[in-house]
Amino acid sequence: MTIIRVFPQRTSFTPCDDMVFIGDPPALLLPPHDEVHISCTFTWDMARCEELKYQWEAYTDKPVKLGGPAYGSPCDTFKPGQYVKQGIVFTSRGCFNNCDFCFVPKREGTLRELPICEGNIIQDNNFLQCSRAHKDKVFEMLKTQRAICFKGGLQNNLIGSHFIDNIRGLRIKELWLACDSANALSELVDAVSKLKAVGYTREHIHCYALISDDMDESEHRLQEIYRAGAMPFAQLYQPAGAERKQYSDEWRHFQTTWARPAATVTHMKEIERVVNE
Repeated sequence: MTIIRVFPQRTSFTPCDDMVFIGDPPALLLPPHDEVHISCTFTWDMARCEELKYQWEAYTDKPVKLGGPAYGSPCDTFKPGQYVKQGIVFTSRGCFNNCDFCFVPKREGTLRELPICEGNIIQDNNFLQCSRAHKDKVFEMLKTQRAICFKGGLQNNLIGSHFIDNIRGLRIKELWLACDSANALSELVDAVSKLKAVGYTREHIHCYALISDDMDESEHRLQEIYRAGAMPFAQLYQPAGAERKQYSDEWRHFQTTWARPAATVTHMKEIERVVNE
């Protein structure tokens, strides 16, 4: 089946082949196709995607389907390059945890392992909750890959010898952890310490950090992430809903400082200079 895939906007994950379109139907003729799939990742894009469905239905006589994570579409199979660009792979979906701030259990359900496809960017929700047999198959696949990134799914307290022993033989570019509250700092520090002990540095170790209400708490947590040896990446929390939460210019500037490595390093150097005076 030949499918046109439509996305409301382009992101770093959007595939870029000739059957991918961003937004409204083009002025030119469409390539031959059997269906049109409109993919919606974020709840605040749902209204736009429903408008796109109406527009594409008027433009083609083929079926137009609307789905994606925002609509709770199941992910029991994965085809590389279809809804995310080549190189990004999901080897599992879901998570056994029930963190209050996380949408994964509600949308994806509990963890389930998927057939393994080749790719260098692992985008699982919680890779380290997978069975050892599944992880071993993923590590075997990754032996043929370069610039390997674990873009998520590395639960701090599950980073142990099995994971570390296996990644040491891989061409790792990035390892992404998370620290979304002050209560998570101790486990984050312990996980980073284990990775540093086998040679990984802040160049490899990155850390997502949700920020939202308390700027002082966020500043302290982000500084501690940096001092532990990881590069923080602050993300403004967005609750589920049809509209994006709007943040002040102060919050957006704060987030930018902690989401761009060069700005973060400069900020931390200034802090250390003031402390040492």
